[in-house]
Formats: sequence, structure tokens, C-alpha cells
Amino acid sequence: MAESLISSYKKLMEKAKNLFILQSAAAIIHWDMETKMPPKAIKLRSLQLAMLSRIGHKMSTEPEIGALLEGIMRHPEYERRDAVQKRNVYLIKKHYDEQTKLPEELVVEIAKQQAITVDTWKKAKATKNFSMFKPELEKIVELKKKAAEILMEVKETATPYDALIDIFEPKMTAKTISKVFDELREGLVSLLRKCETAPKQPDVSIFKRKVPIDVQRKISKALAEFVRYDIESKEAGGRIDETEHPFTTGYYDDV
Repeated sequence: MAESLISSYKKLMEKAKNLFILQSAAAIIHWDMETKMPPKAIKLRSLQLAMLSRIGHKMSTEPEIGALLEGIMRHPEYERRDAVQKRNVYLIKKHYDEQTKLPEELVVEIAKQQAITVDTWKKAKATKNFSMFKPELEKIVELKKKAAEILMEVKETATPYDALIDIFEPKMTAKTISKVFDELREGLVSLLRKCETAPKQPDVSIFKRKVPIDVQRKISKALAEFVRYDIESKEAGGRIDETEHPFTTGYYDDV
């Protein structure tokens, strides 16, 4: 690799690393919100996430990143690079192109509203009160629609929803998902009908059995031990905590 290309690639990767570190800090706040946060802290958490998203957006859209990408991709030696290096450049460019199209204030408002919406959902779920959740849900839906319409253009998708799907499943479309699920439904309904009319019916009472929290803790610990995932030693890289909805977050030695 020519010296100028090596230098530019290293600079680009350093910027990507710094953004990655910032995002890991936001992930810890999200984890705290779901596990340890005291009830009154939600306002501060939403402001913290909004601030980190603002910083992240500024870092993601630095003009220097655009200049580095252009210089790297136009370099005569670029096509000879290995698959990992070219994939890194592709992903960073994809992120850069998308973020430069999104207004900073929209990105910040989404981060803030997401935190408030999730917290409200927990309270509404506990009291079985959808009317409590509905206003916050409507706010985040409208914000996401605005972002989707912008991303639809830069991602070149057929619909705004396809632009949002791409965030989690690149190149996937609602049309493809609908086709797969329609086929799956047909097979499952047929199987379900056979089960319902089978002469021997299983005992399904276990599905209604309540499992105490302390038992759930033991099950989780046993599962972690079974897959040899260390959550207890002085060298542990992960932990298990109670949450309203199960999730995994973190990076390598901090999960």
C-alpha cells in the first residue's frame, strides 16, 4: 500500500475507533436505564443520551472524514487492498453519507425521545395503561418517519420503512420479509391445525407457571456457566442483571 494511502487509512480508522468508544459510553447509559437507574433519573439520562448523540453526530460528519474517504477511494492502489480494509471503508462511508444527510437536531431529539418513550412504556406496561404510553409513542414515530424519509433518499430504498430496516438488516426489504413470513404462516397454520386435532394433547400448564425472580437468577447463572461465560470471577468480562425486557449490550470485555 502506498505510504499516503496507509496514512489516510490509519487516520480514518482512528476516527472510527473514537466514535466507537463514544457509542460504547452511550451503551452503558442505556444499560443503566434498563437495570440500575433510579426512577427519577430518566430526565437526566435522556439529556445525557441527547448530548452524546450530538457529539457523535459531529464526529460522524467531520469534513475530514469525507476528505479521507475520497482520497482513499480515488487512490490508484485502493482496489488492491484486502477485503477487510475495503469493507471498513465501505461501512464508514455508508455511515458518513447517512449521517451527513440527517439534521443534527433531529438526531438529538430522537435520542432524547427514545429514552423517555422506553421509560414510559415500562410504567404503562406495569399498570396496563396504554393511554399513558400512546403520546410518547406517537412522538417517536413521527421523529422516526422524518429520519426515514431522509434516509430513504441516501440509501436509495423503495420506501421509508425499507430505509429503517436497512439499519438492522442491510439490503433487506419489507417486500422480501412479507414473502418469507407469508410462507412461514402458511406452514405454521397447517401444523397448528394438526396439533389441535391430534388425539393426544400435551399438558400445557407449564406455560402458565410463574417463575420467581430468585429462580430466574439461578437459571441465568446456570446457563452462563454451561456456555462457560464468566460473570463472577475477578477476570469476568460480563454480568447479568434484571431488566423489563431481555437484551445484550457491550463490547468484548464489557458485556
